[in-house]
Amino acid sequence: MSTEGIRAAAENLFRAAHPADRHGALIAGCRAAARVADPDHVQAFTVGKLADEEKERSAEIDTWLDLHWARIAP
Repeated sequence: MSTEGIRAAAENLFRAAHPADRHGALIAGCRAAARVADPDHVQAFTVGKLADEEKERSAEIDTWLDLHWARIAP
C-alpha cells in the first residue's frame, strides 16, 4: 500500500469514528503517512492553529492509530 493510500485510509477511518472532529482526520492521516514514509523525505508542514492542535493531540491520535493500524495498513 502506498503512503498516500495509508494517509487516506487513516483519514477515512478517523473521520468515520469522530465525525465532529474538524482537524483530527487530517492529523491522523499525516501521522499515519509519516509512519510508513522514508524518514529522509518526511518534513513537517503544519502551520498556525493546526500545528498547535497537532502538538496537543499527537499522543491521543497516535494511540488511536496504534489501535486501528491493522485496518489502516493491512
